[in-house]
Amino acid sequence: MNGRPRHLNALHLIHKWSIEHPYAVLAFYAAMMALAWMAIQKMPRRFAPYVESPMIGVVTMMPGLSAQEMETYVSKPIEEQLVNLKGLRYIRSTSQDGFSIVALEYPYGTNMQRAITDVQSLMNVTQANLPATGANLKPSFVVPIDPLNLPILTLSLRGDPEKGWDMVKVREFADNTAIQRLKSVENVFSVVPFGGYRRQMQVVVDREKLAAYKLSILDVRNAIDRANVAASGGTLTDGENEAIIRVETRASSADDVANFPIAAAGSPEGAQASTPTPMGGMGGMASAPAET
Repeated sequence: MNGRPRHLNALHLIHKWSIEHPYAVLAFYAAMMALAWMAIQKMPRRFAPYVESPMIGVVTMMPGLSAQEMETYVSKPIEEQLVNLKGLRYIRSTSQDGFSIVALEYPYGTNMQRAITDVQSLMNVTQANLPATGANLKPSFVVPIDPLNLPILTLSLRGDPEKGWDMVKVREFADNTAIQRLKSVENVFSVVPFGGYRRQMQVVVDREKLAAYKLSILDVRNAIDRANVAASGGTLTDGENEAIIRVETRASSADDVANFPIAAAGSPEGAQASTPTPMGGMGGMASAPAET
């Protein structure tokens, strides 16, 4: 050695400082271990991290319409309106008998809550172009399409027919009791019943009698809509007393439906055009279960 001082680079200076300050190095590594332990304990861990689905569905149900009619009168008008949504990637629809779903896809990272609000606002305008329902209800509803919305638990209900638990009563128990109790469980998002039978009033119309009275099936439906109501009739004042009047003509049995009046345009016997005819004269009435 020639005795000249050796030049030290930056890496050598780190080594030198670490050797001269061992306690600082130990403290640094101890702090790193503590932070790593805290991260392991508090950081959420999932095999497949959740990514918000960028898809929204517009579901429309109109029993009685064919798949072609659902496409012409429901799916196509909805597509023509929703195609103008800002940020929409693509739109497609599927039509079946009495059922239509229009799927909308946005780019990943889109604010889906705002997108759902935009779709709902535009659907409020689109409803006017859809076929009217008998109950004057909106036939479409907007739902997010998310694979995580699949059911995690399926329960089966059954009863002893010998004790009066037929399919109708079991479905009523599911709708009125089981669903309410399950919804009260913490972290339960939704409970959807399916299957069984639901009680309904069926009107079996005789076509020959309709033709004889110069009526159509739409006249029968309109008569049921007019008569099967529960509405306020105003108030009746008598001195210092005031009573609320209500019109309650909703059907609770097949006989109630049979007594609903239907205006006849004419009759085989030459009755006056304004003579109302009972619904029972148009066919048979029955209280029967509907398969769901």
